Amino acid sequence: MSLDVLAAGILAGGLYALIGLGISLVFGVLGLMNLAHGELVIGGAYLASLLVLGAGWDPLVTLPLVMAGIALIAYPLQRYLLTPLLQGSKTAPLVATFGLSLLAQALFQGTFGTHPKTLPASYASSGLSFLGLRIQTIYLIAFGLTIVLCTVTHLVLTRTRAGSAVRAASADPATAAVLGINVPKVYAMTFAGAAALAAAGGVLTGVAQSFTPSSGLPFLLTGFAVMAMAGIGSVGGVFLAGLTLGVLQSASVALFGGGLRDVVVYLAFFLVLAVRPQGLFRKAATG
Repeated sequence: MSLDVLAAGILAGGLYALIGLGISLVFGVLGLMNLAHGELVIGGAYLASLLVLGAGWDPLVTLPLVMAGIALIAYPLQRYLLTPLLQGSKTAPLVATFGLSLLAQALFQGTFGTHPKTLPASYASSGLSFLGLRIQTIYLIAFGLTIVLCTVTHLVLTRTRAGSAVRAASADPATAAVLGINVPKVYAMTFAGAAALAAAGGVLTGVAQSFTPSSGLPFLLTGFAVMAMAGIGSVGGVFLAGLTLGVLQSASVALFGGGLRDVVVYLAFFLVLAVRPQGLFRKAATG
């Protein structure tokens, strides 16, 4: 494997880790497989497009506002729709997120049309040369931002009172409620935080590539693959899994062409579930 292929895979893997972190966080805390996660990613891209194409903002400048906006949408969805469903049938929340996915796609299509969009930026197609390697600037930015967001997520979960409440609600919701923790609020805050991470990934992918109302499914499957490889309960594991998936995908494109790009994601997902269902990096990264 050449250094160019390795570098491209690692940098792309940073973006995959950011997308997978939100899915892993929701499943680890709520036990909810969010089938609308891909639409949260695309929602971030479309919300950013309103500011980039409409107001002339730089995509990176829109990041805080887009993350907050998607989180504000996600919070009531979890608090008043998904949390009550979680208290009943285990299949009802899964079906509900599938319905939300279809609804979001219809809203995107009705509002923005079906033509592909991108978020224009000077760093979208530019690159840097380092030790003879050509590195695309947007993926370098995405990698750096992923490190920051993964670190912040880890610190919030392990060093704050809010993180203690999240861990307690995840481990034993009934006992956490007896101890005075507002479990529905913790669930909603967790879902909103995961949505904010997804939105950040959406802004960055919107700069790196085009997107349409139906682009959420590949991001959802990529997130599932990252979560499966990482195992539950490890932010560091999610980061390592994203990098591993990025390198595998980059190597497959170099060896076999772009036609197998998505196939590698699906194969990685199923192989890990079959061989090591607890994840590859659960012990390698305990943070």
